[in-house]
Amino acid sequence: MESPNAPSHQRLSPKMVVPVDLLISLATVPLVVGLVGTKILTQIAQELGQLSEEVFRGDRLPLLKFPSQPSSIDTGDP
Repeated sequence: MESPNAPSHQRLSPKMVVPVDLLISLATVPLVVGLVGTKILTQIAQELGQLSEEVFRGDRLPLLKFPSQPSSIDTGDP
C-alpha cells in the first residue's frame, strides 16, 4: 500500500508518467516552425502587395492612341 505522503508521480502508473522536459521539447519544434512560417508568409504577402501596386499604377501599361476628332458615328451626325 502506498503512503498518502508519496509524491504524485509515484502514485501514477509508469505508463502515465511523461517527463515534462520531453513534452516541452516536443512542443518547441512546432512553435518555432509556426513562428518562422508566419514571418515568411507575412513577407510574401507584403511583396505581393507591392508588386500589385506597381502593376496597377500604370507605369508599365501601354499608351492607348485615341482619335483626335470624333467620327460621325460617335457624334450621331448624318
